[in-house]
Amino acid sequence: MKYANRFQPAMAMVLLLLFGAGAIALADASDDAARAFQTKDYKKAAELWKAQAERGDAVAQNNLGTLYRAGLGVSQDHPEAVRWFRKAAEQKLAAAQNNLGEMYFNGWGVTQNDTEAVQWYRKAAEQGFAGGQNNLGAMYAEGRGVPQDYAEALRWYRQAANQGYAKAQFNIGLMYRNGWGVAKDDVSAIQWLREAARRGHNKAQVVLLSLYIDGRGVPRDRTKAAAWYREAAEKGDGVAQSMLGYMYEEGDGLVKDYQEAVRWYQKAAEQGVQLALVSLSQLYATGASGVPQDQVESFKWAILAANRGHQRAKEMLEVYPQILSSSQVDKARKDAQVWVDKYWEAFEPVMMVPQSSSTKP
Repeated sequence: MKYANRFQPAMAMVLLLLFGAGAIALADASDDAARAFQTKDYKKAAELWKAQAERGDAVAQNNLGTLYRAGLGVSQDHPEAVRWFRKAAEQKLAAAQNNLGEMYFNGWGVTQNDTEAVQWYRKAAEQGFAGGQNNLGAMYAEGRGVPQDYAEALRWYRQAANQGYAKAQFNIGLMYRNGWGVAKDDVSAIQWLREAARRGHNKAQVVLLSLYIDGRGVPRDRTKAAAWYREAAEKGDGVAQSMLGYMYEEGDGLVKDYQEAVRWYQKAAEQGVQLALVSLSQLYATGASGVPQDQVESFKWAILAANRGHQRAKEMLEVYPQILSSSQVDKARKDAQVWVDKYWEAFEPVMMVPQSSSTKP
C-alpha cells in the first residue's frame, strides 16, 4: 500500500487534527476538499467546503471555519471563522462546539469570554468529545469561567485521557507531579506522562526527561535506573529507549558509548520520539567516537524532529539548505521521506521539509 493511500483516512480531516478537533467521517465530496488541502491547493479546498457549508453541511462549516481561522486559501478572518463554527456548533457538531469555545477562550473574532468558552467546551465534552473534555478540565483547573475545582478538572481530564487523548494524559501527569488536587505522586505522574509521550506529546517527553534526570519516580541509583530503562526499552517503550540512549551518550549510569546511544535513539526514533530525533541530529552534526560527523544525516534527523513539532529543528530547516549543496539537501529530504514511509504511524503524513533550493551549487 502506498504512503499517500495509507494516510487518506487521516488526511480527510487533517485540518481538524491540526487544531485538535478530531477525525470525522466525510462524504466523497469532502474527500475532494481534503485531497485539495493535502496538495496545498487551499483555495480549492475552501471553495469546495464553502459550497457544502452553504448547503448546511455541519462538517464542511467547521472545516471552512478552520480555514478562515488559519488563513489558508482565504484571507484570515476570525469573525468569519466564528460565524461558520457557530453554524456547525448549533447543529451540535462537537468539534465545532470545541472550536467555538477556543475562539471565546482566546478572544479571536469575538470578545474574550471565559464563561462562553466554558459553555461551548461543556457542550462538546458532554457529547464525549475528548478535546472538549480536556479543555473543560483545564478551565476547572485554572478557575476560568467556573470556580476552581481540581476534582472536577481531574474528572474531565480522565474522561479524555481514557480515550487516549495525549493532552489530558499530560495534564493528569502534571497534577500528580505538582500535587494539584491530589497527593503528590511521582510514580503516577510518570505513568501518565509516559502515556502522553508515547502518543507524541512533546512537553510530556521534556517533563519526563527532567523527572528521570532528577530520579523522581525512578531509582536514584543511576545504575539501577539504567537497568529499569533497559527493561522497559527492550519491551518496546520508545521513551525508555530514548532515555537509555541518553544515558549511553552522557555516561550516566552506563559506560559512555556513542554507538549504543545511536542504536537506542534510532529504536526510539522509529516511534517518533522527539528527543531521540533531536539527539540523533545533534550527534551527527558534531560527530563523536564511533559516530562520524555527517551534516546530511544530521539534516535528515532535523527534518524528522521538525515533523514531530520540535521548534528548534523547525528553525534549522531553513539553515541547512544554506550550508549544504542542492544534491545533499535532496538526499536528506529523500532519506527522511524513506524513514517516514517505513515508520509512517509515528509521523505526520505531510513532511515539513523546506521547498526552497540550496544556495550552494
